[in-house]
Amino acid sequence: MVGHIELPLWISWVGIPIIGAVGVWMAHEWFGVDWIAGAVAIPLIIVLTLIAASSTALTGITPTGSLSKIPQFLFGAWHPGHPPTNLMTATMCTEVASNASNLLMDIKPGYMLGAKPRQQAIGHCIGIMAGALASTPLFYALFLSKYNVADAAQAAAVAAETGTKNTYVQSVMAPEHGQFGFPSAFQWRGVSDLVTELFGGGTGHLLTTSIVTSMIIAAVVGLVMEVVRILSKGSFPISPLAIGLGVVVPPESTIAMFAGALFFYVTGRVYAERKESLGNLLWIQTHEPICAGIIAGAALIGIGDVLVQVFVL
Repeated sequence: MVGHIELPLWISWVGIPIIGAVGVWMAHEWFGVDWIAGAVAIPLIIVLTLIAASSTALTGITPTGSLSKIPQFLFGAWHPGHPPTNLMTATMCTEVASNASNLLMDIKPGYMLGAKPRQQAIGHCIGIMAGALASTPLFYALFLSKYNVADAAQAAAVAAETGTKNTYVQSVMAPEHGQFGFPSAFQWRGVSDLVTELFGGGTGHLLTTSIVTSMIIAAVVGLVMEVVRILSKGSFPISPLAIGLGVVVPPESTIAMFAGALFFYVTGRVYAERKESLGNLLWIQTHEPICAGIIAGAALIGIGDVLVQVFVL
């Protein structure tokens, strides 16, 4: 009935094994992920994609953060001494589940604009190619502009001589106190370190008594606050999610978000009753687009600053 507007089913039967095999090969060659672990990740991807798609369809929210922890712990327990195994398999699972689920959100707007599913799929393929061509050189300009072949060779030689891990590329891409913050990456790294500590016979430097106690206290406090928020029907003023985010996000970002929230709170109180005023239009009715624009603008300014440093200065 809908075969004339959707992609033929044989594309999935042929494409999934081919793309899956390429992904497994890349994980093995680039990150040293075991062939079997990479192969097992493929059916896990299918299961997690079904879960994510169901969640997106029912709630409009794709639980990528929670889904990523499943393969991290599974493959971390399988190969605890090799962090790239849990990181790369989790990346494969999460990215596929996330993108497949987010496609559901495009179906209805696409229909409203007159685009059939087949046309939307073709458009996504065009976007993938265009995005790769545009983002790859930009990635090198932003994150590897200070990469030096001689320094890389020296770092590799030192690592081989001392038997330590070569972290030269990581230090160039994301130096300490660098221009870009990676809160999600810090979470992934934290889970990876935790998995290695739990299943890899760690030295105990990560899971000290104080850290375990802090985790238990944080979990209990977060649970109590969330229960109180639910029982109070959202009137509880403290958000456990915001507190957790504040622990991960850099201090300057947290302070900026607090200042913005305080500003809109004050203006909301001032203009709440003045429905027709310009202040109500700006600071109450359109505060969400303003906040989104500031966040996007800050990211673009940061990228532009790096590009100017690389190509001009």
